[in-house]
Amino acid sequence: MSWSDLVKVLSGMFLAIALMVGGCFFAAQYVVAQFTAPPPKPRFPNDNAAAKAKIQPAPAVKPVVAPPIPKPSVSPSPKPSPTITTGYRARITLSQGLNLRESPSRDAARIGGVAANTRITVLEESPDREWQRVRLEDSGREGWVKAGYTERLNQ
Repeated sequence: MSWSDLVKVLSGMFLAIALMVGGCFFAAQYVVAQFTAPPPKPRFPNDNAAAKAKIQPAPAVKPVVAPPIPKPSVSPSPKPSPTITTGYRARITLSQGLNLRESPSRDAARIGGVAANTRITVLEESPDREWQRVRLEDSGREGWVKAGYTERLNQ
């Protein structure tokens, strides 16, 4: 076998492999396109294309400008006295204490801390019952603590 025959065989094999790889690639692209294409819109017996074609948008209506209404004078009303929000008394049971946060989230800013065995008033719970809004009895400061680390006190 001569060198030219060897080159012909090798180039033929290379061309055959290239055609097979290319064919497999395009076949895979076709299959993937079939799976990712949205399905056709379903047709129902009560669909009426003629009724939809008759619907036309309403003509644009110019807005009517109303005359300005004079604002009534605002008289200062007496401010209500701060009311004591109902809740229940509790104490912190976690030995390390808890972080006091601005809102019921772990990402919320820390506005203070509550030491262990500190007496607090639980004002409310978050909807997911993971957090409790509390008021510290000694300072009156309010914030949110993680639920599950308080113990209700009998009164």
